[in-house]
Amino acid sequence: MVLTSVAFLRQQEAVNKPPKGLSNPMTTDLKLKASVSYLEEAIKDSIESGEVEDNMDQTGLNHYFTDPIKDFNDLCLYGRELSVPKGMVITGALHRHPHIITLIKGSMSVVSEEGRKVITAPSTWAAPAGSKRAFYALEDSVILNVHITTIKSEENLDKLEEEVTAPSYSSIGLEEPNYKLLGVDV
Repeated sequence: MVLTSVAFLRQQEAVNKPPKGLSNPMTTDLKLKASVSYLEEAIKDSIESGEVEDNMDQTGLNHYFTDPIKDFNDLCLYGRELSVPKGMVITGALHRHPHIITLIKGSMSVVSEEGRKVITAPSTWAAPAGSKRAFYALEDSVILNVHITTIKSEENLDKLEEEVTAPSYSSIGLEEPNYKLLGVDV
């Protein structure tokens, strides 16, 4: 699956000229937005059909919570740390709110509607609400997302996922990706 995914990302690089950075929420490349969502669906379909294996068990996932912050209505900070082995392609969730992303270790090729960039640790950036990314681990990598949340512990991860991620672009008032921009009939 990695070769197919990398070929797909390289094809998109050939079609689109990348914007300069990943942190400008005003820059939106609709083809790249569609590419990330299409890649995610292709990975899921390939796993379901048995063409490729789901290798998420090769990743490591840790959750971190601060104590509630009394001065801020008892909100907490939540850190989600994911270890990704070299050669793995993953897609992130669609995020409801702005958040912080830190590449703690490694090097990754990152694609989103904001552009395409190779990022090497240590690197931190702000992700806008409505963002979704595809990652290709060029090296063994560790990535950390930090969110503000009302959830206070790992016991409520399902509620936390509902709070910080969205099931679709339309559920947060955004237009769904247009796969026709990729020349694909879906």
